[in-house]
Amino acid sequence: MGNINRSKILSFVFLFFLLGILTTQLFGDGFIIPQPRPGERIPPLTVKYHRVSVEIVNQVAKTSIDQVFINNHPRDIEGIFIFPLPEEAALSEFAMYIGNEKVEGEILDRDQARRVYEDIVRRLKDPALLEYVGRNMFRARVYPIPARGEKRITLSYTEVLKAEKDLVRYVYPLNTERFSLHPLKEVVVSVDISSKVPLSNVYSPSHKVSVRKEGMGQAKVGFEAKDIKPDKDFVLYYSLSQDEIGLSFMNWEGPEENFFMLLASPSFVSRREKVLNKNLIFVLDSSGSMSGKKIKQAKEAVRFIINHLDERDRFSLIDFDDGVSLFSSRLLPVSSENVEKALRFVDEVEDSGGTNINDALLQALKMIEAGERPNYILFLTDGLPTVGITGTAEILKNISRGNEFNSRIFVFGVGYDVNTELLDRMSLENRGTSVYVDENEDLEIAISNYYEKISSPLLSEIYFVFQGIDVKDLYPRVMPDLFRGSQLVLVGKYKGKGPVTVSLAGKVGKESRKFTLRNQELVKDDSYSFLPRLWATRRVGYLLEEIRLHGDNKELVEEVRKLGLKYGIVTPYTSFLVTEREKRSLDAAAPEAEEALAARKVRGAGAVKIAKATQMFKEVDQAIHVASQKIIYKEEKTFYLKDGFWVDSSYQEGSPVKEIRFNSEEYFRLLTQKPGIAKYLSVASSLIIHFEGKNYKITDVSPDEEKKQGV
Repeated sequence: MGNINRSKILSFVFLFFLLGILTTQLFGDGFIIPQPRPGERIPPLTVKYHRVSVEIVNQVAKTSIDQVFINNHPRDIEGIFIFPLPEEAALSEFAMYIGNEKVEGEILDRDQARRVYEDIVRRLKDPALLEYVGRNMFRARVYPIPARGEKRITLSYTEVLKAEKDLVRYVYPLNTERFSLHPLKEVVVSVDISSKVPLSNVYSPSHKVSVRKEGMGQAKVGFEAKDIKPDKDFVLYYSLSQDEIGLSFMNWEGPEENFFMLLASPSFVSRREKVLNKNLIFVLDSSGSMSGKKIKQAKEAVRFIINHLDERDRFSLIDFDDGVSLFSSRLLPVSSENVEKALRFVDEVEDSGGTNINDALLQALKMIEAGERPNYILFLTDGLPTVGITGTAEILKNISRGNEFNSRIFVFGVGYDVNTELLDRMSLENRGTSVYVDENEDLEIAISNYYEKISSPLLSEIYFVFQGIDVKDLYPRVMPDLFRGSQLVLVGKYKGKGPVTVSLAGKVGKESRKFTLRNQELVKDDSYSFLPRLWATRRVGYLLEEIRLHGDNKELVEEVRKLGLKYGIVTPYTSFLVTEREKRSLDAAAPEAEEALAARKVRGAGAVKIAKATQMFKEVDQAIHVASQKIIYKEEKTFYLKDGFWVDSSYQEGSPVKEIRFNSEEYFRLLTQKPGIAKYLSVASSLIIHFEGKNYKITDVSPDEEKKQGV
């Protein structure tokens, strides 16, 4: 390994830890161990940026990493760079450059790497590196890192990705929170996928990513954040399918319950004839409370929608205050003449008067025509019903009677003076959704962005049929239409041994279509350990909705508490899981939201915040991880800080435990005997964990010292 052999590297490590000076700064995927002089303290390295570019061509992935270290010390320093490789990676190339110079290094297999990781844990007395036990390692010398200067490091490696059941998994080691003393200034991950076989589903369980399909076998995926401490690896799945609607099935078998996820996504659509023609009516509140910036932005949003209608769509507009004004009493085709007239109608809208929600929506429903087209009503309001029929129950009853052609009603509530119960029940009972826009948000952007998601329907009236397993507690409960560029994520519980055959059925106009995924074997794979928390998050969303809309129910509240505690989900009933400062940053745990839920308030800031949080829980596609000093997530487990110990939420208070002292021979023997426990022990040096039917209490002090300290 260049001019440095293994013994010298380990001597650097030994000297560093012998001095007791922890000056590592992990940057995304790797970290540097500086070499201090005797008695010297080197300030931690910081990271200017960390950029990852991935090219995947027919399951061969080339990962390129570009990052800059900043040395805050007044002299040049030397360090050892360690890079934990992705699990199961079959590397065909690995190169590291500092400037234009290629740096020699060595790749250690998992047994060699394990010894290095354990040696560092022993000397550092910090279990964090156990996260990487079971992975190979790359290490190399980095010199010089200039005084108060920067050192840019670029890496690249190539690996072959496995495909199981036509599902390909890519992982980038991004778990850095335990090592980073400061947030990373910038993290960017971009993935370019190219495949001869058409792509269907593209999904990340770890990060909220943007996905753009650019052809039958082309997709671009992006993640970007600033000033963050990444706390989990970047994981991406994509599936290969020749079908028009691609289906992917994943399952996770737990000790008590089994969970599954089904992804459904249309193949790349470039031919317009594949998109369903639709009927659309925009219902715009122009009452006096919409004056100023709100009405201006709302009108711009309507203009955007009018200009982006498909020429085969049919549409109309309704403007209402205490009365109702129609652009047209019937649906019109999208012609240049009608578009021009509609834009003039929008220009003439003025804000004044009260809010007659009942009559405006009934008028919209009267204009819907029978036929094969899906019908969409986009309803925007910033206030309460104040004119005509104003009772929530009566308005909902009238809408139900008037909606004879099953129109979808999408609701946009602006500001804090809306009736959240009315709007949420209106969308829920009419197969739509609610979108709440704060007064300081850009209304035009919010509405136009949402319209782009629903502008091109492909399949309507969707339902699923499962064979080989019995399924229950499915979310979402009501299947939305499938749109171009969209992806349906269905989660639930199951019983049975499989294999699983699942069919998705729906309508393209009046024609019934069915797409089937056959003979999927049930597997035991820790890769899908995110499924229980994802399911629990959605379940909590539906439970909160029931409580909000139908009143307190002790059983529902208790279930929210249990799910929140088990999976680390912060709700108004589990807000004690976070500190007061953290609570203020969480809409779901804000004091006004708790008060609104307890008092069954339907308007005001608290009511809107809890409505937004509920909707977020219901629609979330990634398992929620709350940044809290009291919670640590590790795979499917959640740990809470209690009396100085991180306690596994699966541990039952008072159950017998086997006590093991951290960093003892017995501790490392446990790691050898049960290698699967290593990632959980990386959480802390003092913890209680339930693993494979037994409880282990890892303590930093001996049992006698523990008794003296009253632990």
